[in-house]
Amino acid sequence: GRFLVMAALGNYLDAASAAVRARDGATLARLLDVTNSDASRAVTSCLAENREVNLGSLCQQKLPQPYDEVFAHHCQCLGAIGEGRFEDAFAAVTATTQAFVKDFKLQETAWSLDALVHVVKAAKELATRADAALVAAGKKAGKLHDAGALLMLVYRNTANTSVTEKKRASLFLVVSLFKIYFKLNTLHLCKNLIAAVNLPTFPAFETFPSSQKVTYSYYVGRLAVFDDDYHRAENHLSYAFAHCSNKHPTNKKLTLRYLIPIKLILGKKPTTHLLDKYELHEYKTVVDAVRKGNVAQLNTALQQHQVTFIMQGTFLVLEKLRAVALRTLFQKTHAFCARQNPQKANQVSLLLFAKALTWCGAGMDIDEVECVVANLIYRKFIKGYISHKSRIVVLAKNDAFPSLGSS
Repeated sequence: GRFLVMAALGNYLDAASAAVRARDGATLARLLDVTNSDASRAVTSCLAENREVNLGSLCQQKLPQPYDEVFAHHCQCLGAIGEGRFEDAFAAVTATTQAFVKDFKLQETAWSLDALVHVVKAAKELATRADAALVAAGKKAGKLHDAGALLMLVYRNTANTSVTEKKRASLFLVVSLFKIYFKLNTLHLCKNLIAAVNLPTFPAFETFPSSQKVTYSYYVGRLAVFDDDYHRAENHLSYAFAHCSNKHPTNKKLTLRYLIPIKLILGKKPTTHLLDKYELHEYKTVVDAVRKGNVAQLNTALQQHQVTFIMQGTFLVLEKLRAVALRTLFQKTHAFCARQNPQKANQVSLLLFAKALTWCGAGMDIDEVECVVANLIYRKFIKGYISHKSRIVVLAKNDAFPSLGSS
């Protein structure tokens, strides 16, 4: 029994040695995949049979440097996963990655890049599982943070090279780091990565797989939302939505959750068909309220779906739609004033606007109304000035209501 168990592990390491010597990247990637059941079985059976087995010396006998080190750590990682010790598994995959990167940096080709990608994916996954185990044990989670530092090390060592082929995984690493930073809410760390992607030394964006370009655009779009850079957000989120495969409706829906509020802020309304197709029913009342300028209806819709919007991270953006709805209502008040008194078509009574707000259930006193209009003028939603004494708004003769997309 013991001989067979050792033979299985020996065969696995022999296969690894053959892949390294032949520079067979595809086989190496398969052998370093933590989900490879044959490899897991070979290692866990061996450790179950003999806890004292020296994986380090076994790998040294079989493999050239530094792959002896890479596979010794990888075997420890597989053993730890098999026993559900995720903290140890993460520590081992970290050591695997560090040993691998040291060698990859010295290589003149990218033959082992796919294997490195497998190891990086495992590091991120195991960090998440280790953190879950730590939290369950009442301890502080910190492994995903460590995975971020590890991925940054990999990124630096694959990006700082003149060998273009070695940069093939650059966008994959950037996207993986984005996912970590968003999970940890350390969004400021994304800025340097975006700057790096925009450098001339970074491979052309079009050369990367579509899925990576879509994910990158989705995260850059979301960051632009946080920065109130609505045009940039619209560009990136529209790209992500348009290029996301129809095979992934969930991802398209996820993108729309951020794209719809941005479009509304820029004065563009989604169709009912689109909201129905992606089952974004929570947005229907919001869209209708913004279109009508019904501030109270918007407040009710935001309150009704508040938990959903907060969980999605869109509540703060949707709150900004109040200004869009207020502007629409003000435009309607202006149209009414102009019809009543064509000679003073560019003047709007604040008292009348206050009545309009009360009529749609969002009543406030005249000083608050003046404050609201002052804010709309400040934000360039309206062009004009307030005559405090007369309680009227004097609108600009031209373009009193600039396109929302231009503000």
